[in-house]
Amino acid sequence: MLSKQRVVTLGFQHVLAMYAGAVVVPLIVGGALKLTSAQMAYLIAADLFTCGVATILQVMGSKYFGSRLPVILGCTFTAVGPIIAIASASNLATAYGAIILSGLFVVLAAPLYGKLRLFPMPYWAAR
Repeated sequence: MLSKQRVVTLGFQHVLAMYAGAVVVPLIVGGALKLTSAQMAYLIAADLFTCGVATILQVMGSKYFGSRLPVILGCTFTAVGPIIAIASASNLATAYGAIILSGLFVVLAAPLYGKLRLFPMPYWAAR
C-alpha cells in the first residue's frame, strides 16, 4: 500500500502533467487566431473547466461510460490543427460547434467501436 505522502506526490505530478497540456493547447489556438488576452484567459478557463468535468465523469463512471480509475483528462494536441482551420475559415463559434458535434459522435459511436475486434485476443484473455 502506498503512503499518503507518495499518493499526494504522484497525484501532484499527474496534475502538473495534465495542466501543461491543458494550458498549452489554448495558447497555441489563441495565438494562431490572434485572440486578445481577455479572450485567451477565457479560452484557458473554459479548457480547464471542461478537463475537470471530463475527469469527474471518467473517475465517477456510470453504466455506460467512465473507467472508474484515478485518471486526469487533459486537452489533446490532435485537435489544434482542425480547430485553427475551422476557426480561420469561419469563426471560433463554428469551431466550438464542430467540437460539440464530434464529441456527440464519439459518445454515440463508442458502443459500436467497443465491439470491434481489430487485434487478436491475447491467449491469457481467451481462457
